[in-house]
Amino acid sequence: MRNPNSLQRLKKLNTRQRKKQRVGEFTELGFHLIATFASGIDAAAQDSLLDAWLTTVDAAGVSFGGHFDGAQRLEGVVFPIGAIKVDDTVKAQLSAWLQARAEIVSLEAGDLIDMWHYD
Repeated sequence: MRNPNSLQRLKKLNTRQRKKQRVGEFTELGFHLIATFASGIDAAAQDSLLDAWLTTVDAAGVSFGGHFDGAQRLEGVVFPIGAIKVDDTVKAQLSAWLQARAEIVSLEAGDLIDMWHYD
């Protein structure tokens, strides 16, 4: 598998090509997360937490795409949507928000990955 961000490859591309291929300074990072809810939480409390989560993500200037299985598991990807880039600070902020919630018993936040070039 080739590395789209290898220095040798990037040297051959001009700014327009790097932007079009979303490499180099135009790389968009994101991360995968899995949050497990405590058992016994009613549907209204789950909906309230999910709404608060999406509001928090929006306030951070990024987006979340994923799914909630209706029981205990929220899984998805946090990714950039505008000028704000997802970095370790954004990841730490959102992860800390979820971990601080009493309804969440475990949280797995993956490493930052290139959202355009990952397998």
